[in-house]
Amino acid sequence: MGEDFFKYLPSEIVVNILSRLPTRAAGVCKCVCKPWLGLLATPEFVNPHMSRSVPGLAVETHSNSFEVIEFVDELGLDAEVEHRWDVAFNFKLPFDEPIHSSANGLIFLRGFDHGDLILCNPITRDYIKLPSPRQTTSEDQLFSENFGFGVSGTTGQYKVVRVFVENPLHEEYENDPLPFESQYECQVYTIGTGSWRKVPSGNPHLFCEDLWGVLLNGNLHWMVIDITTGHYLERISCFDLETERFSILTVPPPCGIGSRDCKTPSVLRGCLCVSHITADGEIVIWLMKEYGDEKSWTKEVFVVDVLRGLSDELHVCPIRVFENGDILMEWAGARAFYYSNKTKTLDYDVKFRGDHSYYISTTMYAPGFLSLKNFAMENVSSF
Repeated sequence: MGEDFFKYLPSEIVVNILSRLPTRAAGVCKCVCKPWLGLLATPEFVNPHMSRSVPGLAVETHSNSFEVIEFVDELGLDAEVEHRWDVAFNFKLPFDEPIHSSANGLIFLRGFDHGDLILCNPITRDYIKLPSPRQTTSEDQLFSENFGFGVSGTTGQYKVVRVFVENPLHEEYENDPLPFESQYECQVYTIGTGSWRKVPSGNPHLFCEDLWGVLLNGNLHWMVIDITTGHYLERISCFDLETERFSILTVPPPCGIGSRDCKTPSVLRGCLCVSHITADGEIVIWLMKEYGDEKSWTKEVFVVDVLRGLSDELHVCPIRVFENGDILMEWAGARAFYYSNKTKTLDYDVKFRGDHSYYISTTMYAPGFLSLKNFAMENVSSF
C-alpha cells in the first residue's frame, strides 16, 4: 500500500480504525507520529474508544501496582481446566491512597482518616488532588462519611459526592428526637469547577459502613438504614448526578437488620444488584431486571452452605457471572473466591497476586484516554 497510505487517509477513518484497538495497542499508536498523538487526545477518538472499552478487574499485585484482568473464557474447577484470564495491561500509581471507585477510565482514590481525595487516569498519567471539603465542625465531631464518584449520563459531568453525618453537640441530643436529622449533609464537587457545593440531602439515613457509591445509569447507590420509620429497615439511597436529588429504592426481603442480613450493592450484567449472606449461611444474589422498578427484583443465584472457610464478615459482592453459571465473587472487599455451578462448591484458593496472597484490593475498571487537562479550573499534575 505504500508508506504514505495512512498519511492521506481522512482523519475520521483513522479515528475509526484506532478507536477499535485495545488500550495497550492504542497507547503505542500515540508514539507513531505527532498527528496521531494529537488525534488520540481528541473527543472524536476518546469517546468511541471509551464506548468499546471492555471493563476489567484492576487487581493490586504489589504496593500501588495493578494489573487489569480481562476475562476471555469461562473459569472452571475441572481437573483439566485451570482458572484462565488475560492481563490486558498494568500500571503503577504514585499514591498511598487506596482506589475507591472508577468511571470512564478515571480512578477516584480516597485516603482513610480524612486523607487526600485524588482523581487520576493511569493511561494518560495525569491526576488532580481535589480540595478538601468544607468542614462545618471539627473533625472530632464527624460521625460518618461516605463518598461516591460518577458521571452524569446527560451532560457528561464528572462529580464526587460526599454524604456525612456529624455528631450533635451534647445539648442537642436532649431536645432532638432524631439527632442525626439536623446534622445530615451532602456536598458535591463537579470536576472542573474547583469548589464544593452543598446540595439538598434528602431524608436522613444511616449508611451501611464505609461502602462506596455504586454507579449505574447516571445514579450513585448506597445501602442505607432508614431511621425515619421507627424501624431499622434497609433501603437503597440513589443520588441522581444530573438533578442532584436523592430518591429511595426498596430492597428484596428480608429488609430488616438481623444476623447476616446486611446487603451489598453492586452492578452485575448491567443491572443493579444486591447480595447478602443469610442467617443459614447461604449467599443470595438479587438483580433488578428493570432499573427503578422495585417489582423486578429477581433472585438470580442461590449458593448453598458457603460459610465453610469464611469468617463473620458480611459483605459478599459478585464480580462476574460466567455463561455456565459459575461466579467469581469478592468477600469483605479483600479476598476472591469462585463458585462452580456444576459441583455446587466454592474454591477459596483463587489468587491473582504474584505472591499468592489471599487478600487483594480490586476494583472494576474500564480504561480510557480522557485527559484531566480537559477540565478547566483544575491543577493537573503528571506522573
